[in-house]
Amino acid sequence: MTREGDVVRAAACEFARAFEARLGSGRLRYQEPLAPYVNWRVGGPAEWFFIARTRTDLIVAVRTAREAAMPVTILGYGANVLVSDTGVAGLVILNRTEGMEVRGEEIWAESGMNLVTLARRACEAEIGGFEFLMGIPGTLGGAIVGNAGTREEWIGERVLEVEALDERNEVLLWSRAQLDFGYRRSRFQRTSEVVLAARLKGYRASRASIEAKMQRMLEARTHQPSGPSAGSVFKNPPGDYAGRLIEACGLKGYRLGGALISEQHANFILNTGGATAREIRALIQLAKAAVRERFGILLEEEVRFLGVWDS
Repeated sequence: MTREGDVVRAAACEFARAFEARLGSGRLRYQEPLAPYVNWRVGGPAEWFFIARTRTDLIVAVRTAREAAMPVTILGYGANVLVSDTGVAGLVILNRTEGMEVRGEEIWAESGMNLVTLARRACEAEIGGFEFLMGIPGTLGGAIVGNAGTREEWIGERVLEVEALDERNEVLLWSRAQLDFGYRRSRFQRTSEVVLAARLKGYRASRASIEAKMQRMLEARTHQPSGPSAGSVFKNPPGDYAGRLIEACGLKGYRLGGALISEQHANFILNTGGATAREIRALIQLAKAAVRERFGILLEEEVRFLGVWDS
């Protein structure tokens, strides 16, 4: 082994020792396959992998990795990410921090809280305003980062404040006015801050009315393509729909290996079995180029690309 290799190996061993000293032995995994943790079911391994079960887990893991100058990737339910076939360098933290408290019409929840679970527990507490989360895969943290929602409602409308770990490893509270929410946008997309928890505001409603709306949301989702996918690949451009534009380019049903542009909805790309991340990304690039050439519209991806890519 070269001297450089010795240095890298020694640094990795030191990181692992420090990590396990702070968070317990046996919890840090090496070269963990990521495909089982993402909706597309593709991608290579995480160099280092950890499941955060508590807010303290999450904070300590991020701080330890940063002290070792190691890249940190936070993964929720992998609903809107494409992991490269070569995997992800550094530490990947699977966020399963799921603490939640109801305070009147407000909900405090940790960032690893499943969105559907949040909506159901709000219903049990007779708090309306979260029904639109039914059928949206993912965690509260990921939803806040991407301001997830439907055409009519977004999580940003329900946020009062967000607790985050900033780049200096300090825990801060950001009010909604400071979060720069927009269509599929928030401040966290341009920072390295890690969302820890959020305070959300709903409204009083009967359980029956909440359940009825939740059922309508679920029924609307049944019309979407089934199978491993990340949901909508592209944001809708102003005044139009990405799916319509891609379909108009004749790309519905276009296939590369195991990856397929859905015949049901052209803004969905499905893993029909054995697809690679490279094939899925190639379809994304093909659709983007075709729409730009025909309509002069540059589509913007909703999905995040994780790991190392050739181009």
